[in-house]
Amino acid sequence: MKAYPLFTNSESRALDRYAHDVLGYPQTTLMGMAALSVFHANEDLWSTAEEIWMIVGTGGNGGDGYALANILHEEGHIVRIFKMDDPKREDSQFYASLCNRAGIEINFISALAEVEIEVEPGSILLVDAILGTGFQGILTEDLLEIIEWINESSLFFYKLSLDSATGFQAGLPESHSIEADSIEELGTRKWENIGFTIDEQIVPRYYESIGFPIRTLESSEVFSQRYYWEKADIDSILPFFKRKATSHKYTNGAALFYGGSLGMQGAILLSSSIFQHLGGGITKVYTPEESTRDLLLQDDPSRMVTVGDGSGLEMDPFFKKAKAIVVGPGLTKSPDFLKSLTMDEDQTLVIDAGAIPDLGAVFPNSGSILLTPHAGEFERLTGVKCNSIQSAYQVALPFCTKHNVNILFKSFVSLLVTNDGLCFVWESPNAMLATMGTGDLLTGIIARFLSIGHDIPNSVYFALSFLDSVREMPETYPTAGDMLKYLKGKL
Repeated sequence: MKAYPLFTNSESRALDRYAHDVLGYPQTTLMGMAALSVFHANEDLWSTAEEIWMIVGTGGNGGDGYALANILHEEGHIVRIFKMDDPKREDSQFYASLCNRAGIEINFISALAEVEIEVEPGSILLVDAILGTGFQGILTEDLLEIIEWINESSLFFYKLSLDSATGFQAGLPESHSIEADSIEELGTRKWENIGFTIDEQIVPRYYESIGFPIRTLESSEVFSQRYYWEKADIDSILPFFKRKATSHKYTNGAALFYGGSLGMQGAILLSSSIFQHLGGGITKVYTPEESTRDLLLQDDPSRMVTVGDGSGLEMDPFFKKAKAIVVGPGLTKSPDFLKSLTMDEDQTLVIDAGAIPDLGAVFPNSGSILLTPHAGEFERLTGVKCNSIQSAYQVALPFCTKHNVNILFKSFVSLLVTNDGLCFVWESPNAMLATMGTGDLLTGIIARFLSIGHDIPNSVYFALSFLDSVREMPETYPTAGDMLKYLKGKL
């Protein structure tokens, strides 16, 4: 599992203090390493600019800008600096003095309008080093005007922000920020940057190491166990689906599915079918509707299907053999039997779609539980409407620990929060998946991994990575049925 630590603003500051106070790094060293890493990471970009303009603030973010400006100047690039005011920190003052000694032109921000008339549109590369991720509060009118001017100006062919786009505050619907083309995250991957979009597109972020003791302090109080998932290679996932020549049906995974209310039969068909098509050994479907049973048997007469309300589920001999129990695809409400369901410790219950209960629900107190709500179902489950991943985390964390459950919050950026306080972010928006039935496919794929012994985080990670491979499909807007066929063909 490719999972990388995400640090909050306060955690990043704590790392900085540790590096300085305990490890003995001079602040100028860290600032210089940050600037050097950004310089080398973007050497091809710098060469495309006639001029590079740095707009710098008075704090550490501005200091990174001064340090980068000095390197760019010494490497032969034309650089101008526009400052909000004089730097306040000693390390920033040091790099500002280097820029002065090197003869780099430094102006106050008010000079931008005067310089604008001298420059050809589309010739300037802008580096935003005004405010870092530590900013919280209300932007001043002057700064709002500068942000608006930058965003509307025709001078800039590219805007690069250091650490964070100035003005962006996650979860604020009225957040006004510089419309960066990319962000260079310095020293740590930033939790507050997750979900930053321009024109409904995730802004690319690139992480640059500067020597912070990330691994050393990962398990301490400095880190709150939040991770960023990078997509797994499909070739590393496919072997999980292969059957051994000596295997039998139960070693290849057993899962029980409950769902398929009237008019929603396709959901349980998709979810259970992809489990089988990905090499699952054996499944059984319970459904409240005879018409769902008939549809399932028409699709494949070899299926095991039982009609009922689920009240006798635990008495079925197959129940104890199923490592994954999926309840919800194609249901209109949460079934009553969930409240008293008893599972073995090695069984996992996945509660999906219509089975997501309302606030105040009672959950089984055995086995493992994974809830997979989208934003509306999450609000119904927790009683709180969340408009960002950051706010969803604040609600999900205490909910998961209190009820001993795990939650996969499904959105254009998805969030897994576990019952032991771990958090994983999947930031890979895919317009192809914004269609009916894809959630049912995801649930079936998760069940496939659970059925062969993977834990919840790994099962969700592998399932998201595998489902995301539909990006390669030639169809612009494939149906969930098309995706099922395509994913089956990957084996």
